[in-house]
Amino acid sequence: MMIELIQHAAVVHASIDNPLNGIVPDFSIFGVQFNALWKKLLAGIWAVCIVISIAFLLVGLTGMAGSSEGGGNAMAYKTARTKAMWAAIALGCLAAAAVIVGAILAIFS
Repeated sequence: MMIELIQHAAVVHASIDNPLNGIVPDFSIFGVQFNALWKKLLAGIWAVCIVISIAFLLVGLTGMAGSSEGGGNAMAYKTARTKAMWAAIALGCLAAAAVIVGAILAIFS
């Protein structure tokens, strides 16, 4: 019974045409000014995000250095290291954002 339902669902799913097949995003439909504006806005937001992630990375690295002075607070060091690690990962992802988006669009299109 269950196998028959799965096979029936697969047949129904295969018979539905993709309504978005062959359609690609085109921002030029809204005009040249819109096309330039959204690119400038996105570039500005991207730059601000990179600067913020660099600031968080510096704060985390400074916390790591500060917690290892003197007696060496292990918990403060671990917390600062975690912050620095996540900031470094975010910075790497932001730096590679265009490549990541391009790869995702290439795989799923």
